[in-house]
Amino acid sequence: MLLPLALPNEWFDLGVAGVGLVALVPAFVALWRTARTRRAAALGALFGAVSTAIANYWLAFFGDFSVWTIGGTVLAYTVFNYVLFAVLHTAIHRPASAEVTHDLWRPARIALLWTAYEFVKSVGFLGYPWGLVAYPVAEIGYLAQLAELTGTWGLSFLGALANAVAADWVIRNGTRVATSGAAEQTERSGTQQLAEPLHKMLAAPTRIAYGWIATSAALFLVLGLLGRSLVARIEPTGSYHVAVVQQNVDSWFPGRFSDALDTAQILTDRAMAQAHELGVEPVAVLWSETVLRRPYFGPDEFYATEPAREPFVDFVRRTGVPLVTGAAMPASTPGDGHNSAILIDPDARLVTTYAKQQLVPFAEAIPLWRLAPVRLFFREVIGLHGTWLPGEDPTVFTIPAPDAPIIAGAPICFEDSFGWVTRQLAANGAEVMFNLTNNSWSRQRSAQLQHYVAARLRTIELRMPLVRGTNSGVSAVIDARGVTTASLPMFESATTVFEVPRYPRYRTIYLRAGDWFGWGALLGVAAWLVTLIYRERKQRTRQYL
Repeated sequence: MLLPLALPNEWFDLGVAGVGLVALVPAFVALWRTARTRRAAALGALFGAVSTAIANYWLAFFGDFSVWTIGGTVLAYTVFNYVLFAVLHTAIHRPASAEVTHDLWRPARIALLWTAYEFVKSVGFLGYPWGLVAYPVAEIGYLAQLAELTGTWGLSFLGALANAVAADWVIRNGTRVATSGAAEQTERSGTQQLAEPLHKMLAAPTRIAYGWIATSAALFLVLGLLGRSLVARIEPTGSYHVAVVQQNVDSWFPGRFSDALDTAQILTDRAMAQAHELGVEPVAVLWSETVLRRPYFGPDEFYATEPAREPFVDFVRRTGVPLVTGAAMPASTPGDGHNSAILIDPDARLVTTYAKQQLVPFAEAIPLWRLAPVRLFFREVIGLHGTWLPGEDPTVFTIPAPDAPIIAGAPICFEDSFGWVTRQLAANGAEVMFNLTNNSWSRQRSAQLQHYVAARLRTIELRMPLVRGTNSGVSAVIDARGVTTASLPMFESATTVFEVPRYPRYRTIYLRAGDWFGWGALLGVAAWLVTLIYRERKQRTRQYL
């Protein structure tokens, strides 16, 4: 229950950062007190089911599919944590029992293993970078700035290390109390010679526990100072303005496409009027994901007549500002489509499209969908009648601006929670990210805030601003320091003109090397497991001989 409390929730918008530093301690201590690996795995299943259900309860609001969204996610992390805790049990109890009391590297093993787990759960088809211990750490001082060097995974390591050190202190002091009791009982029985070695043995684990506390505290302090120095050099060279529209249309209300489009147009007019009052000229208008439910290729009969109050094509031409919005666009293969972001110029011509690369598993993408039995099951049992194809190119948008064109990446929905997506767009020339999101289906603040805290780290990793245009929140501008400079209230129809800072191009370590820290943690765990297997086989061979 502590891990969901550390994350954004309905009581604490950004979670409770301090809780994140100890949230895993009860779990680690329980694994220490568990003798059998199978029992440890069962504890992991319990941990995965409860923590996932509490932190992600908003998945139960996914319309008719809720039983599959919340049920499937809880089941998946029940299985993941079943395996994870079995390996954690090994990490906590190795090396061999005779050396456990003096085991120096246990906190580091635990932290490395947990970091590797968070990395693995956040990549690939099933990638879901929610509920990471990195997010509470990012709320502490300047530590979030380390993402420029290590990505999210350095913060995951710090969070896991804090938990592992605290758990190690509990474990060693628990051992000390138990051993002291045995020593006192031995003294009372008159065997003083056995009692003295037991007391001497306590000195080493006590020093180790407090040594780790001092070391980790010093590490947090030094890295905090490093983060402060990193952010001190980040200075904008100018700014421009973007009109952001948050239409707050109910995703579960059918047949409202034209009404939703009309709402977005009305709100855009308000934003343009606001810009006129401020004496600024927006370089672009940003709408949210899938505002255009039909493909858009340019002026056509549908968009020349809908919505009835003012047809979309006439609206774009009258506004005279480039529009970035979401649309359903056809794929190259007949019958398939992409969840896309598109750039429309002031003459209502389609300029550029970007197709979402990281699709939501089992909602936007289903393995083996082309097999008839699979399609039949999802259509008849679940009620899901189609999927998207993933995009393959990190296409960027070139938007005219007075000083120089603005090169924007347009990650769609939860893509701004994946470092690899924005990194590809940055490598392709993007200097700013325009995120298009629709989280309104959740109807819960915590769902939108959990997405927001994950997305915020992208600005630090790449040292570039992020402009989030959402249906219901969190619509905001986040600068290259990870600081939110302006935002709109959640679950309200609103619009504004955001001032977006412009920065020189920073070639950060993360931009150059990507998820090196996550891969390093994974390789470190693999090396430890290989070494452990080799050592135990060697010991069995010696016993046999």
